[in-house]
Amino acid sequence: MAALQKNTNHLIITTHQSVFAVPPSLLTGWMLVVDELPPVVDFPAYPFEPSELARLLVNAVAQDGRLQIREGCADAIATSLATFMAVSAGAERTSMLSKEGASIYGCLKDGHPVFIDSEMANGNRYVRAIIESSCWDTFATAEEVHILTATVEGSLFDYLAQEHEFTYARSDFTPAFDGYKSNITIYPVMPKGRNYSTTAMALTAHECRATQQQGQVQSQVIDGILKIVLPRATGTPLLFSNKWASFRWLRKGAVHRCSIDSRGLNDYQGETNAILLFGGNPSPSDHLALDYLAAKYGRVFRQGFVTTRLLEPSLQAATRTAVRVRGNMQPITLFVQDERVADYLVKTHMPNAVIDWSFSQITPVQPDGRKLEDPRKAKVFELFDQDMKNADIVRLTGVSRGSASNWKREWKALKAA
Repeated sequence: MAALQKNTNHLIITTHQSVFAVPPSLLTGWMLVVDELPPVVDFPAYPFEPSELARLLVNAVAQDGRLQIREGCADAIATSLATFMAVSAGAERTSMLSKEGASIYGCLKDGHPVFIDSEMANGNRYVRAIIESSCWDTFATAEEVHILTATVEGSLFDYLAQEHEFTYARSDFTPAFDGYKSNITIYPVMPKGRNYSTTAMALTAHECRATQQQGQVQSQVIDGILKIVLPRATGTPLLFSNKWASFRWLRKGAVHRCSIDSRGLNDYQGETNAILLFGGNPSPSDHLALDYLAAKYGRVFRQGFVTTRLLEPSLQAATRTAVRVRGNMQPITLFVQDERVADYLVKTHMPNAVIDWSFSQITPVQPDGRKLEDPRKAKVFELFDQDMKNADIVRLTGVSRGSASNWKREWKALKAA
């Protein structure tokens, strides 16, 4: 901010967080070049135990499913946050706030909507927020804005940019690109038509067992998949997975463990194989946040969420391999989550890649156990059209509350489309 105020430099290099934190007016007259898409919306959600929630409610009050700052407690929240920050920085003080509590207080202080869900069976309650970025004010003020990214279309950034009335043109900084020259083969893990789910991968669904010093342990689906993939991979493949997938049986040095957010990772350009075993579907809490955005803007955001959380990170991960090296002619092999990811890679930057379904036929994935569509669904949709409440629909039709809520999201999406 000081550098922008002095205005004595022709070039300033900074972080996303810094440039979007300064008053937008300071960007007047500047060309803003942003490396990668900045995050435009976040959905933090935390389960609070009763005692921890009680501390949170000292300065906040729950009303109609929302949390608000108690009257006259704005200064107390600011003081609590300052104390938490001081303790985090090493000050010899005591904070009553947890990291999660500080996050929620910060959302309240900054005016972001905060919701509190009903009590769960274990007595905990989820508190969640929706944080929309103010980057649009910065973009609107700058003289010219260039965003350097592989793709924008279909992402949450794209959806919200449209809602804030931004349009795009090809940047002068866009390099010429005529496609990757390598022979690329993409092997989806899930059978055709089945979506990859971290929940499904975490279930113990087969009797694949491995011998370890601690004895016989039953592997998870994701472990079984990786055990089948590794013998078919060459070199030391890049492995992208969620943190919960520990793979404790995995021999050290068998793979390069990489972060899902792999942007800027350029250390493994000699490797020709990548294994993508991470998810990106919205959680129940994310669904509620997406419903809020849908009501606010009048459009469905779910596909934008999947593009931002699953498809785009998968493209970034796949291109950490030797495929990114201009002139590379070594064959590239990508083991990806499902048909959505495979199609996205081909549609965006790998049009000549071959999708091979043979691997999905031998992975330890349970057959699709989904039942035929519930015959009551059409009737429920009719009742939604009549503006009937979920509770009344549950009473009249006998469907579960969960089904009614899920079908209402689907009904809203169909209406919006």
